[in-house]
Amino acid sequence: MIRRFLVLIKLCAIVIVGLSTGQRALHAETVKPAPLDENEYLHGTFELARHLDGFEKPLLSRGEFVISPQNGLIWKTTFPFPGITVLEGDGIFTITPNGDRNALASGSETRQFVSMISSVLSGNWDTLQSQFNIAENITQSNTWEAILTPNTNSAVATQVNRIAASGDIFVRTVTIEKPSSDRDVITFDDQVVGMLPLPPEFAKLFTDGIPE
Repeated sequence: MIRRFLVLIKLCAIVIVGLSTGQRALHAETVKPAPLDENEYLHGTFELARHLDGFEKPLLSRGEFVISPQNGLIWKTTFPFPGITVLEGDGIFTITPNGDRNALASGSETRQFVSMISSVLSGNWDTLQSQFNIAENITQSNTWEAILTPNTNSAVATQVNRIAASGDIFVRTVTIEKPSSDRDVITFDDQVVGMLPLPPEFAKLFTDGIPE
């Protein structure tokens, strides 16, 4: 279960970071919004609907997220159960209500993933394209959709069949289809781009954040 959750968070981070932007125009040549700058961060809310085979209704969770090129990703669930997961250069951690940090993953694989995020943030899509075939389309004025299909030799090919993302100046919806016929639909809202430094309530969640 933890591995599946981490795969989901990683995939969301790849798509959000790779396609998210502030109040800027779409790239005419690539049909992608401009990536975040190093001195920016993105804050918003999410709703995750997990459609599982055999269940009539999806399992819902809601919360907020923060992405910072200089720091990493915060994925904070507020419903149905509170929880915080942080992805950064030192590893992947959960943070308990009393502030304790529990490591879920670390080492070279985690550092490679963080490096991949940095590459995407800097506008280098080579890393992402090495794992996915990407088909893009403008659906109407200032809106777009992208279909990401894992390459057969990709590390995520056994976990994901297809990712569909759509939005405008922000990523609005991401659907992750899995080999088991299960699918996750993530809807993003209330997205705002801010300038660093991060607000203290977010900065303190990172290893080198503001101390209590």
